[in-house]
Amino acid sequence: MPEINHLLQTAIQAAKRGEREKAHQLLLQIVEQDEQNETAWLWLSGTVKTKEDRQICLENVLAINPNNKMAQKGLQKLGVTSSPPHPTKAEEKEVWAEPVYDVVLTETGDPHADRYQDAWSSPANLCAYCAQPVQRTDKRCPKCTRKMVGKEPVSPNRSRYLENWILFRGVSHFLYILIILGMFSLITWLVSIGAFRNREVAGARLFLWIILSLLPLFIGITVALYFRKVWAYWLVMVRFVIVFIITVLVAIFSPPIPANVPTAPWQFIVAWVIFIIYMISDLALTLLAGPDFRREKRWRVAAADDRIKDPLVLDKAGKLFAQRGMWATAVLYWQRAVGRSPGNVAVLRRLANGYARLGFPKRSLDTLQQAQQKTHDPKTRQLLAKQIELMRRKIEQLAES
Repeated sequence: MPEINHLLQTAIQAAKRGEREKAHQLLLQIVEQDEQNETAWLWLSGTVKTKEDRQICLENVLAINPNNKMAQKGLQKLGVTSSPPHPTKAEEKEVWAEPVYDVVLTETGDPHADRYQDAWSSPANLCAYCAQPVQRTDKRCPKCTRKMVGKEPVSPNRSRYLENWILFRGVSHFLYILIILGMFSLITWLVSIGAFRNREVAGARLFLWIILSLLPLFIGITVALYFRKVWAYWLVMVRFVIVFIITVLVAIFSPPIPANVPTAPWQFIVAWVIFIIYMISDLALTLLAGPDFRREKRWRVAAADDRIKDPLVLDKAGKLFAQRGMWATAVLYWQRAVGRSPGNVAVLRRLANGYARLGFPKRSLDTLQQAQQKTHDPKTRQLLAKQIELMRRKIEQLAES
C-alpha cells in the first residue's frame, strides 16, 4: 500500500503539471494493482482521451462509492444521468474484483464454476470463432468448419503508420480527380488557342479517360489495405515498380515541348518535383506500414495476449477480433477487461453479446444482470431489462425444445 500511495501522489502531481501521458500510465499501474482505488479511477478519468473511456472510469468510481459527488457531476457533464440505486447490505459486501468467467476457471476460483458446466469451464482448447472444443489433429472446426491453421496478423491492432497511410491515400484519391479534371481543362484550352489540333490531343484524352476509369480500382485497394489484405499491399509495391519504369521511359523518350506551348519550363519542373515528393512520401508510408501486413501461421484457438493489462486496450482488442468473426477470442479479451474494470457496463454488454452469439444464453443472461446492477443510467437500465427479458424467453424456448 505505501508503494501505491507513492505512485498515486506522483500521478496526481504529474497531472497537475500537465504531464497527462505520464499520469495516465502511472494511474493504470495503480488500478491494475488495486482495482478498488476510488481516487485513482477518478484521476484516470481526467487523463483518458475519449468520452466513452471517461464514462467508464467515472462509473467505476461510483461502483466503488455510489456517493462520490465528483463522479456524479462528471457523468452529468457527459450527458449521463447518475441516479445510483440504494444498495442493499448484500450488494455492499459484493466486490467484483475478478472476471465473472475466466479461461481456466479452476485456477481463478470462479464463483460460477459449479453452476455452468460447459466449454468455458473445461481446460479444452476452443475454436477462436465458435468456441467449439477442438483437438490438435483437427484441420477444420467440427462445428463451424473453418480452417484451424492459418496465417494471422502478428499484431491485432492497426498501427498509426497504417492509419496515416490510409488517410494519405484518401486525400490522394481526391487530388487525383482534381488533377485529371484539370488536365482535361488544360487540353481544351490549348486546343482553343490553337496550340494543338483535336486529332493531335485525341490520344492524350483517351489516356486521361483510361486513368480516370482506374480510380474505383485504386479506392478498392485502399479499402483492402485498411482491412490489412496482404495481396493489396503487394499490388501497391508492384505499382511502385511500374511507375518507376514508366517515369524513366517518359523522361528518356518523351518528345521536346513545342515552342508554341504557352507554358514556362519552370512549371514543368515544379510539377515533376511535386510528383517525386508525392511518390517518395507514399513509398515511405508504405514501408512504415509494412509490419501491419506481416502474418504468421497460427493455430486458430481462442487465446488472449497476457501482456495486455490496460482494460481499454483489452476492450479494443476484443472488438477487433469480433469484427473478424473470432467471437471466442473476443470473449476472452472482454473477460479480462471486465476483471480489470469491474464497473465497465459497456464491456459487460459486449461480453453478454459474445456469449449469446456463441450459444451460451445462461452466461449471457447472468452477465446482463450484472451490467444492470452496475449501471447508474436509467435509460441503460431499461434497455438491459428488455435484453434480459428476451434472453429469458430464449432460455425457456431452448428448455422446451
